Amino acid sequence: MIATSGLSVRRGETELFGGLDLRIEAGESVRLAGPNGCGKSTLLSVFAGLCTPSAGSVTVAGRDPGDRAVRALRGFLQEPPPLYEHLTTGEQLALVARLWGVRRKALLDRAGALGLADRRDVLVGELSLGQRKKLGYVCATAHAPQLLLLDEPFNALDQAAAASVTDDLRRRGREGLTTVLVSHLDVGEPLLIDRTIDLGALAPTTGDGE
Repeated sequence: MIATSGLSVRRGETELFGGLDLRIEAGESVRLAGPNGCGKSTLLSVFAGLCTPSAGSVTVAGRDPGDRAVRALRGFLQEPPPLYEHLTTGEQLALVARLWGVRRKALLDRAGALGLADRRDVLVGELSLGQRKKLGYVCATAHAPQLLLLDEPFNALDQAAAASVTDDLRRRGREGLTTVLVSHLDVGEPLLIDRTIDLGALAPTTGDGE
């Protein structure tokens, strides 16, 4: 699903990682680990086609990560989620439903199952971090992606929501979802991981590149 060869990313004068050779197979659930500054979140952005490597190559499903076909098959939950603060929760979900051609009610139901039922008419900008994370997860998975990139998916979630997300990821994994996540071993995450890639061990560095 994902392959890199000699991948390097620099931020200013700092090399976050260099000469990185990775292979993540379809259906795997992989955790990116390492100290702050080793480039975990940056690598997710590279996989999402939102960050250009300084050297080397990366492919997702055999294509460039920025290819339209790749964007259609992946979901990306960033930290914090990039949501429209001037929209209500319901309007945000309606926008995503139109974008992906899915039923708005299905997204509203999923949001309700995560505890957002009474937040439908509340502006996104007024939601708590945990509520924004729940909404971001629903948006990132709205189109049933084949690849899911998750940056701290359990951060700020209450126990019930974390359990719901864990169950959902486990179900999607059985259906063949490939997951790459950055997490500090929060609720449920150890049960989901096939293997861990320690970027700090592969490419030790200093600086603020998380």
